[in-house]
Amino acid sequence: MYKHLAIALDGSHNARPALVEAVRIAAAANSHLSLVHVICLHDFAVESAGLLDTQALYDEARKQGQCVLDEAATYARQHGVKDISQQLLEAPQGSEAATGQLVDFAAEAGADLLVIGTHGHRGWRHLLLGSFAESVLRKSTLPLLVVRNPEDDSAAPSAG
Repeated sequence: MYKHLAIALDGSHNARPALVEAVRIAAAANSHLSLVHVICLHDFAVESAGLLDTQALYDEARKQGQCVLDEAATYARQHGVKDISQQLLEAPQGSEAATGQLVDFAAEAGADLLVIGTHGHRGWRHLLLGSFAESVLRKSTLPLLVVRNPEDDSAAPSAG
């Protein structure tokens, strides 16, 4: 059974089913659960250009990321996970760097399962949006559990 699970959390509704599954496994196996949020500072700054100064953007991104981790830790504790750590990583170069940060952290931390959520798009929509899950799959040598969200992205409410 898995002794150390690492889960990527971005605060989206796609991450929620992955969190539920990772917590279920970690609680049943009495495993360590690493909650990981990677801040894509470059993407965040580009999307918010002109709204705030760069330092304020980074501070807000870190604050939001920590909130995602804290909420996930509370959920995990409430559902029986006793051994939890939180990791807030920064990828200044953008989403490709975020994939590398996540995969490197999981390997270096000794995780034996990496858990991520996905929207499960196919066809043209998948090609246009890209896929973080697919990128992680290509880069990771760890076993990977990809949990698909059965809800359509456009139908789901935004999550914190």
